Amino acid sequence: MSCCFFVVLFILGIVKKKRRLKMSIETRAVFEKVKPIILKLKRHYYIQLWDRDDWLQEGHIILLQLLERYPELIEEEERLYRYFKTKFSSYLKDLLRRQESQKRQFHKLAYEEIGEVAHAIPSRGLWLDDYVAYQEVIASLENQLNSQERMQFQALIRGERFKGRRALLRKISPYFKEFAQQL
Repeated sequence: MSCCFFVVLFILGIVKKKRRLKMSIETRAVFEKVKPIILKLKRHYYIQLWDRDDWLQEGHIILLQLLERYPELIEEEERLYRYFKTKFSSYLKDLLRRQESQKRQFHKLAYEEIGEVAHAIPSRGLWLDDYVAYQEVIASLENQLNSQERMQFQALIRGERFKGRRALLRKISPYFKEFAQQL
């Protein structure tokens, strides 16, 4: 009796393996169909530290979750495209929200080297910690200037032209040398 039980389990295991193999072949074919959606969203969104393989891997994971929940999508291509694009773009938006949250900017890991990803940053400007340091330099500099220079400095910040602009720029430039490389 126990021998038959093990034979049945063995046969069920073979059937499951065949079903998984068939599913993985179908999944690969379906993945090739949704791959352009992944690559289009890659051009549209920027996720820190992700390269092309990461995008494809995350897209594959989302596709597998989708097919596990809705297996009938394999036969219905239009519905598959709509469901996948919606689910994957929602997933990306959640990641972006986490990535761009101001309160989480300082919670990054200490060993993350910004120089490795600096080339991929799409906007020119200062990071949050640099911006805070920049504002502190401006505040301390305003305290060191006399009233005439302070008025000129505020006009300089507003982008206005005035007499003595060059002299003021020469005077304050040493305070901003470390920021000049980042801007």
